[in-house]
Amino acid sequence: MALAAAAEPAFVLQVVAPDSVRATLARHLDIQRFANLTDLDANELRRLVADVPAHARSLLGALGYFSPTIATQLDEAQPGNATPNVTQPPTVTVTVDPGLPTTVGSVNLTMRPNPALPDTTALTQTLIDSWPMPPDQRFTQAAWDAAKAQALTQLTHAQHPAATVVGSLADVDSDARSVALHLEIDPGPPFTFGELAIEGLSRYEATWVQRDARLAGVSPGQPYSLQTLQAAQQRLAQSGYFESVFLYVDPTGAADRSPVIVKVREARRGKLVLGVGGSTDNGARFSLEHTANRLPGIDWRAFTKLKLERDARTAQTELVSPLNSSGWRWLAGAKAEHLSDTTSTTRNQQLSVGRGHDTDHLTRRYTLQVDQSLTQPLSTYAAAPQLPDRAISLHHSWHQRSYDQLPFPSQANGLTVEVGAGMTLQPSRAPYARARVRWQALQTLADRSAGRIAYRVEGGAVWAAPATPVPDAQLFLTGGDQTVRGYPLRSIGVTAADGTVSAGRLLATGSIEWQRPWATDGQPSPWESTLFIDGGAVADRAKDLKARWGIGAGVRYNTPVGPLQADLAWGVHTRRLRLHISVGFVF
Repeated sequence: MALAAAAEPAFVLQVVAPDSVRATLARHLDIQRFANLTDLDANELRRLVADVPAHARSLLGALGYFSPTIATQLDEAQPGNATPNVTQPPTVTVTVDPGLPTTVGSVNLTMRPNPALPDTTALTQTLIDSWPMPPDQRFTQAAWDAAKAQALTQLTHAQHPAATVVGSLADVDSDARSVALHLEIDPGPPFTFGELAIEGLSRYEATWVQRDARLAGVSPGQPYSLQTLQAAQQRLAQSGYFESVFLYVDPTGAADRSPVIVKVREARRGKLVLGVGGSTDNGARFSLEHTANRLPGIDWRAFTKLKLERDARTAQTELVSPLNSSGWRWLAGAKAEHLSDTTSTTRNQQLSVGRGHDTDHLTRRYTLQVDQSLTQPLSTYAAAPQLPDRAISLHHSWHQRSYDQLPFPSQANGLTVEVGAGMTLQPSRAPYARARVRWQALQTLADRSAGRIAYRVEGGAVWAAPATPVPDAQLFLTGGDQTVRGYPLRSIGVTAADGTVSAGRLLATGSIEWQRPWATDGQPSPWESTLFIDGGAVADRAKDLKARWGIGAGVRYNTPVGPLQADLAWGVHTRRLRLHISVGFVF
C-alpha cells in the first residue's frame, strides 16, 4: 500500500479546450512538471494554479491566438467513492476558449546595404518572391521562425555565407487579430571561390583533389554556392581515396576569392575485404577483394576480385587512372569466369581497355575488348576440346540515373544504352553489331501509404550472319533473381532438341512490381510486401521469341545496405515454385 500511495500524483490536470490547442496545453503547461511531487502542499498548488493563465497565454500566442479566455478551477482532495478511506488527489481544471486565430496583416522585408553590394533591390525581391508567410495566412510562432530561417538560408547557401538577421519583429494587434511582420537582414558581401587550402594530404596528389573540385564547379572566381561545395565534397568522397572529406569557406574571411578549406582523412593505400554470402541463384558465395589505391610507378588504382559460387567462379582485375582535367580516366581490365548450369558449362575470358567519364547521374564508357567463349554441353564435356569463339569489338555505353534518395528511393529513373560493333576472329572471321537497352523506374503512388510501382524493361540484339561465331559473352541469357523470377539463373535461352540451353541473339524482358510498406501503430516500418509479374524471352530469330512468365509475391526488409528481398515466384512455363533471395538496390 505504501508503494501505491507513493505513485499517486500530487494533482490531476484537466484541460478543456478545442482540439487545435488542447494537446499543446496539456503537454506544455508549466504546472504539469509538478504533478508527481510528493511533498507539494496546498499553498504551493494554489500558487501554481494562479500562474496557469499567464503561461497558457504564452503558449496560445505561439499558436497564433492572442485574445483567449482562460479560466482555472481547483477542486480540493476528496474521499474516493468506492474506497472512502483513500483520498483522491486534487483536480486542476483549465478551461480555454482560444478565440479566433491571428493572421498576417503585412510583411516588410528589408536588406541592409553593404559596401560590396550597394544595390540590394534584386536580392530583396528574390526573398519577397519566395517568402512563405504572405498576408492573410494564419500566424504561428513556429511558422514565423521557419520563415526567418528560410530567408537566411536562401542567402547563406548562395553567394552570401556571411548573411545575418539584424532585426525582426512580429507586431501584434490583438483587437484586429492581425500581426505585422518586419525582418531586416545584412547580406554581407557576395563571396567567390578562391584557391583550395588542402589539409590532411600525404599519400595522394593535391592535383587529384583540385581536379575533382573544379569538375564539380569549385574553381577560383566562381560565385560561392553551398550546393557546389557539397557536390565537390561528394565527388571527393566517392573517389575512393578518402575516408572523410569536408569543404567549407570561412564566412568571416575575405569575400573575394575566399580560400576553400578542404579537410580530408586519407584512405589506406591498400584494402583487403573477405566476404561470404549466398543466393538462391548460385548458392553459397565466398569472395576476396583487394584494392590498391596507388600502384607504384603509374599511380593507377587496381581492383582485383575473386568470387567462388556453386555454379560460377570469377576472377577479374580492373585498372583505373586518375582523372584528367576534363574528367575522363583510362580503364583497363581482365576477366575470366567459369559458369555451369543444368545442361552445359561455359568458360569466358575478356581483355578490355577504354576511357570513362562519371558524374553523379551519368556514366559513359568507350571500350575496346577482346572476348573468348567456349560453351560445351555436359554430355560432350569429356570429348575432344573444341575451339573457343573469339572476337574483338568496340563498345559505347551510356547510363543515366536519377533518384530522390539512397539506399531507399521513392522516385527513381534509370536508362542504360549500350551499342557496339566487332569482328569474330575464331573459328571464322565475320562482322557483327550489338545493342542493349535497359530502363527502370520507381514511382510512388498518390496515396503514399499505398506504396510504389517498380517497372523494368530490357531489350538486346546482335546482328550478324547466321553462321557467325559470336562469343557467348556477347549474346544473351536471362532468368533469376534480378530478371525473370520463377526460373533459375541464365536458364532462359535458346533450347536445343536435346534440352540444352544456349545464349541467343535477341533478348526481351519486362517486369512490374507493386511494393507496399507495412505500418506499425500508424507509422512506416522497415517491412514491405510485394506482388509482381516478370516476363522474358531469348531467341535467335524474332518470330521465335516466346515469353516465359513468372508471377509471385514477396517481402522486403530495409537494411543499411539496401532492401533484403525474399520472393516466392511461380514459373508459368515450368509449373514450379521458386524462392529468390537477394539484398541491395541497383539503379
